[in-house]
Amino acid sequence: MRRVRFAVLFLAAALLPGCGYNRIQELDERTDELKSNIGVELTNRNQLIPNLVQTVKGAASFERETYTGVAQARAGLNNAEAQLNQSQQAVQQAVQSGDVERISAADAAVTRSIGTYLNLAVEAYPQLRATQNFTMLQDQLAESENRISVARRDYNAVVRDYNTYIRQFPQVVTARVTGAQRKEPYQAPAGSEQTPTVDFGQP
Repeated sequence: MRRVRFAVLFLAAALLPGCGYNRIQELDERTDELKSNIGVELTNRNQLIPNLVQTVKGAASFERETYTGVAQARAGLNNAEAQLNQSQQAVQQAVQSGDVERISAADAAVTRSIGTYLNLAVEAYPQLRATQNFTMLQDQLAESENRISVARRDYNAVVRDYNTYIRQFPQVVTARVTGAQRKEPYQAPAGSEQTPTVDFGQP
């Protein structure tokens, strides 16, 4: 009986002009593409992080001066590096899962970890501020964050169009028959709306 009802609904939708099937498929593919773009940008940022860590370690190997409170900052830097590595792995796993909520949480964790790591690195090795490689990596990370932001915004715009479209008549009938489900937008986890402050001032 239920199959008959779905068949009747599908036939009715198909007979109406603009049943929306093709458009639903188009929007579905577009959301998958843009979600993939977020993953690409997060992966690109992950690839910058080892360079950043190596630059900090390079500064450490040349460090000869003693600064007040630096020993404590250097101990914290090791912990921050471990946290950054864990956050990177979480991003890779989340991107592979395709779960938007997991990707969002992992993205926020990496952003916080980067901010913590950079602050501790500059506190531990003040000469990093004058290192060209460090400055260049800062610029690349900032550019990467901008691309991630654009990718998230583009994804959310298409998700909004898709969700709105499948709720309209007669597309709602087509969506119900074909099993098209509402998609979740990319939402930052609670408390992640504040960007970590990176302080390059004098310690």
